[in-house]
Amino acid sequence: MSGLAVFHADYAEHLRETLAALDAGIPTFLGNPQWGEAEMREASRQIPAGVRVAGKGPIPVGMGPCDWHLGWAGRIMIPSGGTGGRVKFIIHEANTLRAAALSLRDALVQRGFKPTLHGVIVTPPWHVSGLMPAMRARETSGTFAVLNGRFTPDEPLPNVTLPTTGTRILSLVPTQLTRLLGVAPGADWLRQFDIILLGGSSLPSPLRELIGRLRLPVYVTYGMTETAAACALCPPELVWSKHELRGAPLPDVSFQTANGRLQVSTPALGRGVWPNLPLGQPYLTSDYGDVAPDGTIKVHGRADQIILTGGEKVDSTRVEQALIASGIVSEVKVFGQPDVTWGEAVTACVVGNPALEASLRLVADTLEPAARPKQYVFVASLPTDERGKFDRSAALAKLKA
Repeated sequence: MSGLAVFHADYAEHLRETLAALDAGIPTFLGNPQWGEAEMREASRQIPAGVRVAGKGPIPVGMGPCDWHLGWAGRIMIPSGGTGGRVKFIIHEANTLRAAALSLRDALVQRGFKPTLHGVIVTPPWHVSGLMPAMRARETSGTFAVLNGRFTPDEPLPNVTLPTTGTRILSLVPTQLTRLLGVAPGADWLRQFDIILLGGSSLPSPLRELIGRLRLPVYVTYGMTETAAACALCPPELVWSKHELRGAPLPDVSFQTANGRLQVSTPALGRGVWPNLPLGQPYLTSDYGDVAPDGTIKVHGRADQIILTGGEKVDSTRVEQALIASGIVSEVKVFGQPDVTWGEAVTACVVGNPALEASLRLVADTLEPAARPKQYVFVASLPTDERGKFDRSAALAKLKA
């Protein structure tokens, strides 16, 4: 049993190979075919030598645990992060994925939905959000379909062939939902689903208002690769209201805080970080938040420097380093600003002349598309607040001036 690393670019092919490996008990790494050179090098270093690669991926040269050939049957290593060579694989297995699937099912049954979950996959299956609709369907005797999730204005909306029995679920990120609602038949197309799970980045206020006006069945989710996707849901009636968004933990899930950061206890928690770093239970997340007496949570922001844009994670420090390494500029601060389409738009505040923008964009083109700044603001010096920290508000004011 040498293991498998799946790097197919085609969603359906990637998922088909992954599920076949899981059924056969083959330890499997999910690879992102869109990784840049640094991420591919790191994946090559981590994946054990001898692992078969399906699709266009790196040649594995890593060392596996001592029981790699004996004790890893049925485990699946799902990537999290993946910027600036910071690839990490979260170790899951059938039990953790099953726990996540059944926990969501039980939460929906409590709200009156049928226990058979049918899912549409429109996000990459090398992300946990793209894998879990298939796992939920398999664990609840449902079906799933893989569709084109680009939803560009010049393409017709795809046909959905899910059964009408059971509960029909669509999982989206805000960018996809915005695009769907930007075309005439988008709202009607969305109404064929009983549930729309929305995650991957923060919910922009204009999009929330539109969801409310249309009364779409949108559940805002909170989750991560470590928890096999959703571990808390904010229901539509709250999304439609003017009240703050709070997520209710799924059955068998609970939250607490530690120094302002959310901790989660769940049977769906991954077994560790590849190859041998355990995940603590409860798991300390990278998100600041609070837990109300009724157990619901509100997320206030991330504790790290990750920008969530269009459902992708971008390390702001890596973008800064790439722009500075060009030698064109010496001071840059990259941050995410709220954006109706992307959730957060990658923005670069640069000390220098606006005439440098074209050159900086050429440098940014060497990064993956999600990491390329969508806007540049040029300043004589980086704005700081009374603490000496970067003043994002001042930078945005300059951008809008």
